[in-house]
Amino acid sequence: MDRSPLNTVTVHLQDGADVTVPEPAWCVGGHGLQVEVLADVLHDGPEISFAVETPHGFAEALPAALSQFPFASDPQQRVPAVTVLVGDNWERFSPAGVAELADGLVVYAARLRALGAELTRIIDSGT
Repeated sequence: MDRSPLNTVTVHLQDGADVTVPEPAWCVGGHGLQVEVLADVLHDGPEISFAVETPHGFAEALPAALSQFPFASDPQQRVPAVTVLVGDNWERFSPAGVAELADGLVVYAARLRALGAELTRIIDSGT
């Protein structure tokens, strides 16, 4: 993969062809030195995650990033989306889906706080 100053990237295909494709400003690279076919080209933005401190150190939860497969056969994959690691799968979310996910996390946070308060009551009561 070679970057040019004009927001394009040259991708090396497995068949030996070099193809220069547009690259969105939010892409941080990671296209790989070689992809099998043009449909495998993936644009990824910077990843964010929630760091959870555990007794064993920090663990990352819900990593997320912008992503797009601009040459995918599935038209939905060609549209940029926010991808979030949910379980073992990277799931794609539209803007409305991201908002719904964030709203769900707010509800979950309140339930988690309530669970912590219940734990405090249990510990304080000695039962």
